[in-house]
Amino acid sequence: MVLDGKLCAACTEDIELEQEITQLEQGITQLEVEITEFETRMEKIHIRRRTLRTVMNENHDPLIHQFPPEIASHIFLLYSPPSARFDIDESPIYLGAVCQKWRQLAWATPELWTSLHVRCPRSGKYNYKYNRKLNDHLPRPRLVTEWLERSGSLPLTIRVDDYWGWAASNINEEVLHILAMHSARWHDMHFEVSARHLHCLSGSSEGNILRRLALCHFGYFDRPFEFSIFSMKSKPSPTDLTLNGIGLQYVDIAWNNLTVASVYNIGVDECLELIRRAPLLETLKLGLINPSSSVFPIPSTRVIHLHLHLLELWKIEEEILPRILDSLWLPSLEQWIQCNQTPVLIDNVISFVECLSSGLKIFKIGIHLHCYEIAWLLLYLPSLEFLELRTTHGDLPIDLFNKLCANTQYPPFLPHLQTLEFLCEFKFPWEFLPRIFALSCWKGLRVKVNIRNGNLYSDEEVVKLLLELVDKGFDLSIIENGETDLLQEYRKYMVFADE
Repeated sequence: MVLDGKLCAACTEDIELEQEITQLEQGITQLEVEITEFETRMEKIHIRRRTLRTVMNENHDPLIHQFPPEIASHIFLLYSPPSARFDIDESPIYLGAVCQKWRQLAWATPELWTSLHVRCPRSGKYNYKYNRKLNDHLPRPRLVTEWLERSGSLPLTIRVDDYWGWAASNINEEVLHILAMHSARWHDMHFEVSARHLHCLSGSSEGNILRRLALCHFGYFDRPFEFSIFSMKSKPSPTDLTLNGIGLQYVDIAWNNLTVASVYNIGVDECLELIRRAPLLETLKLGLINPSSSVFPIPSTRVIHLHLHLLELWKIEEEILPRILDSLWLPSLEQWIQCNQTPVLIDNVISFVECLSSGLKIFKIGIHLHCYEIAWLLLYLPSLEFLELRTTHGDLPIDLFNKLCANTQYPPFLPHLQTLEFLCEFKFPWEFLPRIFALSCWKGLRVKVNIRNGNLYSDEEVVKLLLELVDKGFDLSIIENGETDLLQEYRKYMVFADE
């Protein structure tokens, strides 16, 4: 409506607003032009600064930049050995962050990229050391791809830790598939993954050089019927195998070349089946073995293995241990390590020992048997050269030392013994050491005592006794917590006390 030839108030205000919008749009266009010019200028500045920093690095680093590439690469390898390349602080990626030339050199050194640790941490877990959530730093497929490509054609050492089943996510399944693409170069592989994802590690059909393989499953989420099978398209023939919570029925490998096996959390029948399948096995470590899984039949007679030299038993339950010992005949066994203090019937042990035709040379056992039974058992091991007696729940019993020191029979007790070691919590009967060293059948005997609390400064008589034994030429060492040499500490203390 036009009143007196003029626009109404609403029309007037609308026209004014339209003009204001036009002005603002023109201002934005000008601002965009200015921003583009600003970004272009900033990019030129950054490019120039990168060039200058390269010159600065050359001016201020007279070492690396002056070395031939092969020397500098060797220095990088010394800085970042295979074991350290797993660590975030010593990753070769940090070498590439120093300068352009360092990055070019590190990227062109395949040996730096042959070890890779892929971590899949628990959701929401916080890493206070790096001040961030671990799940914010899950393995990135692009980084894994570039890492492996830089390793060239060299053998790979890879560890995958997926304790909590993160491999169910798309990003980590992609990582597993990237690793599988390089399976022809797998050499030392350690997989701690959900057992239902073992099929993701099938790899390619190009062949493989896999020698060390570890498959570990902790069973947080998976039930046995959800397990998949580790079966590579090119069947591997490892020499070193570790299985934790994954039975033999889920592992498709060639067993003929296996020489070292570490097996945990599987049935006793599966352990015996592994021994039967691996004729070249030399070292066998068993831990936390369960009752029979009923997958494989338990032999009615002892399983004979001619090449097994070392047997280590760790945390075997009291009812399981006799079944293992009664099922094995190991004529070539030279080392027997009984890590836990599981009580066993002496008859089972003696029956097992009597099958050791080659003569046991190294025997390490946790003391849970009665002292009389230990001494009785040692009578069946005259070939021993190394004996270790340990207790983790108390002190070493005095009766045992009385029997060790009463070595007057003929033939002598443990006539070939060269090293005697004790591991105990707190107290040790030091007064028996002179009697042990005085035995004529054990001339040149080396005695080592490892205790957790070796504070003897308040007992000067004991300190003097120990130092006198060393001064007389006896081979005696006393270690606290596996590290501190207490005899050196005692000698310093005595000198300080005299002053």
